[in-house]
Amino acid sequence: MTEQYYIGLMSGTSLDGVDAALVAFESSSKLRLVATHLHEFEAGLRAEINHTAQHNTHLSCNEDSALHAKLAPVYADACSALLEKAGVKKSQIHAIANHGQTVKHEPNAHPPYSLQLGDAQLIANLSGIKTIALFRQADIAAGGQGAPLMPAFHAALFGKATNTFVLNIGGIANLTRLHTPLVGFDTGPGNVLLDQWVALNRNTRYDKDGAWAASGQSNSELLAALLDDDFFTAPHPKSTGTDYFNIAWVRTRYPNMSALASADIQATLLALTIESIAQQIEQLSTTTTDSIKLYVCGGGAKNSILMQTLAVRLKNAKVQTTDDLGVPADWLEAIGFAWLGYCHEHGIASNCPSVTGAQSEVVLGRAFLPQ
Repeated sequence: MTEQYYIGLMSGTSLDGVDAALVAFESSSKLRLVATHLHEFEAGLRAEINHTAQHNTHLSCNEDSALHAKLAPVYADACSALLEKAGVKKSQIHAIANHGQTVKHEPNAHPPYSLQLGDAQLIANLSGIKTIALFRQADIAAGGQGAPLMPAFHAALFGKATNTFVLNIGGIANLTRLHTPLVGFDTGPGNVLLDQWVALNRNTRYDKDGAWAASGQSNSELLAALLDDDFFTAPHPKSTGTDYFNIAWVRTRYPNMSALASADIQATLLALTIESIAQQIEQLSTTTTDSIKLYVCGGGAKNSILMQTLAVRLKNAKVQTTDDLGVPADWLEAIGFAWLGYCHEHGIASNCPSVTGAQSEVVLGRAFLPQ
């Protein structure tokens, strides 16, 4: 069967930039990764996205933000750089599938909505390639959370197995249980609080290998105050974003932060990420005797202290990365959006009602042709 080429674009809550993956498909379950490219955000753009996500009360539609148009050339440039690296012509690409940059996620509002910036029509015009976007909206219209979107892809790629989990640690952490019924949801903060706190205190974008967190001591009072948030005990389906979990949220939960050493706060924020993930895995595991298999992807997979501490916390779990399944941990989500694009073009329902709470399976995404 002739392969079809799709580009998957993912720019997540960690704000590193645009992950671009070129993926060749024979079918929805037979694919191969051809090439990848990280198109980093400029510092000013990163700051603008971060500010928009944390000051978003005025946003009710994508067009309310100038970033919607401003991000489109960045996504188009990411595609051009990817194709140049791969030595592939744009005429060979069936479609671009772009998640967009989430700045507001309100699945429980009346009416519910979710905003991902990056004008797909403009991306299509600039790239000359059909662009598929707005992947969350059909699920929301069917009564779902519109997120997370990756569990159905995880099941298609890895199959289903008892006590096996896929954990993506980006700015927000989300978990997939590869079991029947398939379950997936956001567990809470992944890297977002760690990144924001280290940026405020040490003028760097992230805590490399968790070294600064390891230099401090987790504060039990602060950790308890943060874990007392209703989100952590809310039943799934549930989803969230950095518009909810940010340093302003930490200060609201614990106004006495100035009394603590900054390194101890970083250690506590790391403990929050680990504990909120571990508690959910323990609740979802089918037995306490069989070993849990946990495959981690996303930026958090590179944080050696996080990975080691998570393995210690989950004593009966084998903690690995998705590299051990043959899929690079850095690129799993971008590959997943290429898969969502393929499913859209072939009329394949790609949401999962047991994950999002939607009333039915639906085809996700909306296609925009170059004009």
